[in-house]
Amino acid sequence: MTHPLLKWWLALALVMVAGPKARAESPAESPLSTQLAAVEELKLEAFKALKSGEFGRTNALLSKAAELSGDTVLAKMAGWLGSFEQQRLNFASERRKEYDKAVAQAEKLIAAGHPSFAMDYAARANLLTDDKVTFLKLPWVEGLIGRGSDLAVHHETSQQWLTAIRLYADLIALQPNKIAWRDKMKLATRRVRLLAQYTPDLLKKLQEAETEEHRAVDELVNPSTQPATKPVVDADNDAFRINWSEMLRDIRMDMLSDALADARSNYWKDISYRDMMVGGLDGLAALATTTGLEQTFPNLGDGGKRARFMEAIEEAKKQLQAVPPDREEAIGAKLLSELRTINDLTVALPEPVLVSEFADGAFSELDPFTSVIWPFDMAEFAKATQGEFTGVGIQIQTDVGGSLKVVSPIEDSPAYKAGIKAGDVITHIDGRSAKGITVNQAVKTITGPSGTTVKLTVASPSGVVKEFVIRREVIKVASIKGFSHKVGGGWDYFVDAGDKIAYVRLTNFTKSTSEELGKAVKELGEAGARAVILDLRSNPGGLLTAATEVSDRFLPGGVIVSTRADRETPNQPTVATARGQSGDVDLPMVVLVNQFSASASEIVSGALKDQKRAMVVGERTFGKGSVQMLFPLNNRQAYLKLTTSHYYLPSGRCIHREENSTEWGVDPDVRIEMTPDQMRAAIDARQELDVLRDEAFAVDEKINLEAPATQPVDPRETLLSADPQLSAALLLLRLQLAGAQL
Repeated sequence: MTHPLLKWWLALALVMVAGPKARAESPAESPLSTQLAAVEELKLEAFKALKSGEFGRTNALLSKAAELSGDTVLAKMAGWLGSFEQQRLNFASERRKEYDKAVAQAEKLIAAGHPSFAMDYAARANLLTDDKVTFLKLPWVEGLIGRGSDLAVHHETSQQWLTAIRLYADLIALQPNKIAWRDKMKLATRRVRLLAQYTPDLLKKLQEAETEEHRAVDELVNPSTQPATKPVVDADNDAFRINWSEMLRDIRMDMLSDALADARSNYWKDISYRDMMVGGLDGLAALATTTGLEQTFPNLGDGGKRARFMEAIEEAKKQLQAVPPDREEAIGAKLLSELRTINDLTVALPEPVLVSEFADGAFSELDPFTSVIWPFDMAEFAKATQGEFTGVGIQIQTDVGGSLKVVSPIEDSPAYKAGIKAGDVITHIDGRSAKGITVNQAVKTITGPSGTTVKLTVASPSGVVKEFVIRREVIKVASIKGFSHKVGGGWDYFVDAGDKIAYVRLTNFTKSTSEELGKAVKELGEAGARAVILDLRSNPGGLLTAATEVSDRFLPGGVIVSTRADRETPNQPTVATARGQSGDVDLPMVVLVNQFSASASEIVSGALKDQKRAMVVGERTFGKGSVQMLFPLNNRQAYLKLTTSHYYLPSGRCIHREENSTEWGVDPDVRIEMTPDQMRAAIDARQELDVLRDEAFAVDEKINLEAPATQPVDPRETLLSADPQLSAALLLLRLQLAGAQL
């Protein structure tokens, strides 16, 4: 223990070093008051450092203040900071090891003559380095980028689209400001989508070739003593395949005409009809020149017919360039009619194909978020925004062996009531093998109209096989989750039961989110919550109304978000404001965000940050700040989802990220980065707590806990140790509840 006299001398020395402003003006000031002043100064500096994310400095300052004052609360704060700082240093060490490993693997592949795959590891190393400018100037990196760009062009020319896409993605990661890479990747990606939709067997061959090459390179980079195994794929997977003609059913030319007119009038900035038309023609040109599609559309294999079709496309583009702006729409409509005629006389693409591919090209000229929701897509779109669908209520994924595994049943769903459990494997769907099918194929087959049934053959982890005939119902997908699922249903919201710090995670923003949040808030109030962590990480957004309602729940007043276009349109600017009401949450608060938090997530986190209502922890958000409106097409059989304006935060900052933006999204108050490996580890730990288990599991767990030889790992502690962003949020709230001024 430090002697009280020594403490006094230390405090006095600290004040003397701090300079004239820190010294007392009166010589009669007592040693005790001087000591107290020194402690207060240390605390102020510590909390200032904490707001800047300087955890190590904060720890040192608070430790000093605790030593001088003997304050047990300050000592406790310093202890928390010390633990977190050690975790942070461990994560930084892991990050450096990952960087060194990526560099070593890249150099190994260069030496072995695999520069294409070396690009993957160079892009990974660039993500992990603390100094990207210096990294990109390293001779081996500069040389590899040059080689990689040549290889990308070569694979594009030889129509190895998957390899070309991979290389262009690496080049974008290494040189994000080079627009050419984005344009080339966009075209290569379109060709792969065309193959996936119209000739999936051909794409499968390309994927198999790419996978084989990947396997050989992986074996070189990470030699294994075990022979590589290939995932098993059943031959009757074709039974689950959805034919392109079914996906494009009911698409007509008048839908396209209406969509183009709506876009011209309502887009957030001035867009010419000409640009959309040229984009649509380019979309058709990509279809006509993608080798392999002639397997589905035989006339594309006729060189003469394809050449005449391409000549008509190029001629139409020339005509558009010479058209005055006030005549673009009329000439465009005439060209669409002529295009339909020349198509019938040459390649004879079905009208739904002609229309959908033209639309894809036309609206890709605007932004990635503008598109047509065709009749086939309507149900899936409603599911994403309404928070409900008709099915049996299970979350599924494929494992490394190609089996369809149940991640978790949804609470109170038909599957949960039937007895399907987490870890079960679905071997057959309606009698057809489910081995090797994709999750999308499984979802399309298992879901269906309410009241109908589906037969699932399920194998438990112990090998017991059962058949379940389950009646489909409307399933409400909860968008609000807590820290861990309670056995039998419901959520435990407390990440720290002792300090009553709650954790609420929003997975997306649907029409039911506000109601769900209200129930969670009521439960937290009844349980005596003292602070709350709002986790918006990897939340892609959703409904604007849900975002404003969630924000309003935490704000006593003021602007939440405003929207406006860059030109005059029929859609007027809007301003959403909070209104104080009973039931609002006024607890200390931290919001978690990352680079995948988008749209509505950015509205909520940005409003709470700008209004000084909460501290934001994590990484800069995605920058999806564009507002989409739905314009009905052909008596609401389809919709144009069109960007009509942008979101602006209370500070006036635009959320949206354009290609040349340097400022976008929401910047965290405290920046905590996570590597891809760290994010995966945290997600795995998170999923373990999300699983809904029944009472039988609770009995098994009790037996395990009582067994003296068993030392079960607490999944809650596993998550906290794997997730530095969550740990930082917990630390900040613990400090605030203990008296820290944040």
